[in-house]
Amino acid sequence: MPAVALAALLAGGCSVAAPWADGDRRTVAEALPDELPRLKAFVAQERGLGWTQDVPVQALEEEAFLTALQADPEGTEEAAGGDAEEPTWAVGLEDPFDGRAETYAALGLTPSASAYGRAWEDGDATVTGFYDSVTHEVYLRGQTWTPLVEETLVHELVHALDDQHVDLDALPREGAGPEEATAATAVVEGSAESVTWAWYDALDADEVDAYERAWGDSAPVTADGDEPAYDPLLETLALFPYDYGFLAVDAVAADAGPEGVDDLLRDPLTTTEQVLAARPDPRRLRSLAPPVDVEAPAAPAGAEVLGTGGLGLYPLSLLPLAAGAAADGYLLDPADVVTYAWAGDAWTTWVDPEDEDLACTAVVVRLDDARGRDLLAEDLAGWAADAGQAGAAVTPVGESDLRLTGCGER
Repeated sequence: MPAVALAALLAGGCSVAAPWADGDRRTVAEALPDELPRLKAFVAQERGLGWTQDVPVQALEEEAFLTALQADPEGTEEAAGGDAEEPTWAVGLEDPFDGRAETYAALGLTPSASAYGRAWEDGDATVTGFYDSVTHEVYLRGQTWTPLVEETLVHELVHALDDQHVDLDALPREGAGPEEATAATAVVEGSAESVTWAWYDALDADEVDAYERAWGDSAPVTADGDEPAYDPLLETLALFPYDYGFLAVDAVAADAGPEGVDDLLRDPLTTTEQVLAARPDPRRLRSLAPPVDVEAPAAPAGAEVLGTGGLGLYPLSLLPLAAGAAADGYLLDPADVVTYAWAGDAWTTWVDPEDEDLACTAVVVRLDDARGRDLLAEDLAGWAADAGQAGAAVTPVGESDLRLTGCGER
């Protein structure tokens, strides 16, 4: 599946002897004969798996890379030659369609649905490489061998190696919704990130300096040459499978070794609650149940409904951070997750009948019991007071439900 190679700096393995620390100016084509065997060996050692077949690697110029990315089987019907704009694959939390962007705006998680959508449309600018699980090839963006290219290649080689032992095309399962798709993606990306962090940790001081300089010099641009639009919520949702998926996979690897990661890939997590609960005790991974079905709340009579769906524990946990996100972005410590009594949720979002520029939402969150509901209501009271959008409220409903409402800019 396509993957954004993100800079995440943690712990790991053996020396990788990166030559670019000494001012390497080779093209990728020149570097690959020496560097690909070295990196494949490193990935195999860290992942604890053997290679069963070769993996072709191509480095493409900007236009050719975008063409390959958009034509990837995991992409959109539009990219494959159809007319539809919506993805054909089970989307994750970053998906803006069917009222989801408006829901985030109505909850105050993003300034507006349109701003969120613009940032989502510019997302290809941040993709530095991907592994195609159909052709079994790795594609890299750019022609010069750099620390960022090497990091991307390590990440994508893990996908390729995992795919030789576990069918990544089976993930997420057919019919999976956004919550389940995001949890499955977190396992896949967490496996790749675990090895990528080990790669970084194995760099010496000079190599780290070269890596940091490369990041400082990098600046993603859109196909039109512009700086990509930015949205703090989209950034944290896009990062979720990498950063939090790493924590989940690393916890399992520490507890059960490479075989445990294999098992996790074959039978992945199903909720963001499970991903967030991975630390500090890996045994908790299976103690959290898949989400229950929650009936979507009704929109006001006559209102234009934009869509229904599920929110998930991760966006729910971001609500207390929403007031400061425009300045500081989102950074959620798993220790600050709002609840582990989450059982499921459902939202309905509609156009405000009195102002077509506003979208309003109602979210029903089901908790394990009344105590969990009341504690979450207390934790979200500050969000309702500080959200800064019309109609923000937290209301207990029945024995174990909580109803969230709000309106925001479309």
